Amino acid sequence: MQEGANTLRSLTLFVSSHSMFNVLGKLQSEILSGEKRQAVSTLSQYSKLLRYACSISGKESISLSEEASFLSGYLKLEQERFIESPFQFSISGFDTDLVLIEPFLLQPFIELAVLGGLGSKEHFVKIEFDQTLNSINITSEMINVEVIEKLWEKCGTAHERLKLFNHVYKLSHHETRYSQNIFLKTSGP
Repeated sequence: MQEGANTLRSLTLFVSSHSMFNVLGKLQSEILSGEKRQAVSTLSQYSKLLRYACSISGKESISLSEEASFLSGYLKLEQERFIESPFQFSISGFDTDLVLIEPFLLQPFIELAVLGGLGSKEHFVKIEFDQTLNSINITSEMINVEVIEKLWEKCGTAHERLKLFNHVYKLSHHETRYSQNIFLKTSGP
């Protein structure tokens, strides 16, 4: 029963994420401005992501490859949303089904990386799994201090989830380059 409640809470946190509501705002704007093709594309991407989110929400854990699929869809939507402030991303080391994590564990930290770096000339979000350290590293520019502070509050719940599952979070930075490290206590299939 406890695990089911945690899974439902995870899905609720993702769906209630302000980024998901902002996608709907973008969709509304596209419809009102007559950008029908773009609106259909946005709606299609959004519905695929929500369907995928619903399919993984009932699972206790998902593989890193499943997480990569989810994050890729999420980040592509974010790229469309921030077309005036473009960013690139890469996801590497997630091509395994042997490492399992809880659904929606990484999204708040990735959202922090994306929004914190908007406006950077070469905004790049790098997400990688380091098998040697059993950690997920998220590196990005962080230049929007006010955004970082707001999102950091939101990450409070995400930090509690990490503790609940015995993962460890570390944040380090050099000037505006931030590195978020999540050291996993994982289990196999």
